[in-house]
Amino acid sequence: MTPRPTPKSHARAPVTFATPLVWQIVQRALEYELAGTPADAALKKALSKGSRLQPVELRAAVGEIDAVNRHRARLTWALAQEQAASNSQNLLFAWRAIGIRQTPEQVRKILQGALMRDDASLIARLGRYTFDDKRMPEAVRLECPPMFEGALRQALGGRFAAEMRAGIERAPVDLRINTLKATVDDCARLLKKERVETVPMRWSPWGLRYRGEANLSSTRAFENGLFEFQDEGSQLVALLADARAEHQVLDYCAGAGGKTLALGAAMQNKGHLVAADVNDDRLARAKQRLKRAGVENAERRVIETDWAKKYRGRFDRVLVDAPCSGTGSWRRNPDARWSPSAAKLTELAALQDDILDRAARFVKTGGRLVYATCSLLPVENDERIETFLARNPEFERINARDVWATVTKAEWPGDDRKVLRLSPARHGTDGFFAAVLTRAKQS
Repeated sequence: MTPRPTPKSHARAPVTFATPLVWQIVQRALEYELAGTPADAALKKALSKGSRLQPVELRAAVGEIDAVNRHRARLTWALAQEQAASNSQNLLFAWRAIGIRQTPEQVRKILQGALMRDDASLIARLGRYTFDDKRMPEAVRLECPPMFEGALRQALGGRFAAEMRAGIERAPVDLRINTLKATVDDCARLLKKERVETVPMRWSPWGLRYRGEANLSSTRAFENGLFEFQDEGSQLVALLADARAEHQVLDYCAGAGGKTLALGAAMQNKGHLVAADVNDDRLARAKQRLKRAGVENAERRVIETDWAKKYRGRFDRVLVDAPCSGTGSWRRNPDARWSPSAAKLTELAALQDDILDRAARFVKTGGRLVYATCSLLPVENDERIETFLARNPEFERINARDVWATVTKAEWPGDDRKVLRLSPARHGTDGFFAAVLTRAKQS
């Protein structure tokens, strides 16, 4: 059986161990990525062609793919200086020459001699470059794709460089403790017994942060459902939903169920929780996670017309974690910055408007609609809320800071009272936006 790839959200420093098979798998996965396939799916496709990797080989492959994606703008720039194509093979040559400082002879040894003379010459020339080459344009040094540069500069202003630098760094491993089974302190002690040192999170009352190299998915604490991998920013969005034991709660874009799990724990396994999505495959992945976590008040539901009519106006809380560009999560998903579909902001905004309108129908009078994205761009955040309120006068905005004060004693992490706004450079979390709306009356 082919080993499962390490989730990209906790991929660590690149592993330099390599074999011809690892090289082949990585090159094949990068080919799929360059054609528009996300990194996880690209690696899965590369492995589906009958290749079998040992755990150390798989870890090396994941690390190499992550490294190329995290440095792709600078690798591409160096290749352009040498008038070389930015294909999967040359990107690997560039990473080996610039990122690991390997010589043509060292690469030839990995490939067991299968290295063309022109390729060896290219590797030697690439070895003269560094990742802080002063000739690089600022956006290249900061790994900001041209298709996003203008929008991000406008959105971030003087913080552009700091946020882009923070987006290049690897994200820490953030854990949300499953309070149905353990306290944060209990889980920290159990992990320490397995030689895993963690620290409490600054804002999330549910969180621990780990900066080591261990594979935490193999710990007994994880196997027993005591924690899930979840960025602190994502935890805070779930916290802001203020889901309670007596509530009917709908996680409208549930996907694989990360926030559903947090909501279930916040509700103490009481009330009624629905994990809904248009994609049955995504919801299927949530099934095992819900079982391991011991979440018993949740059901999975593919959104369809009859169900939507039946449950219209029934929910106290509706959480919409909308599909978006993902500009706030680049440090955790470095391949996402190169996704052509992620840059189609006009199409995404239209989709977000449609999702908001559909989700709003489920909110009861006096209930709340929480809209969130992992984007740094106003066109996906503030502008979507303003246009929604203009279309739906029966809804009103609640100051997010006021909701925050009712759910946690932690300091408010933002400058804006109206919405929750998080970023990698300022908060050490992924970039998140969240707004809280309430239905004052039925339309």
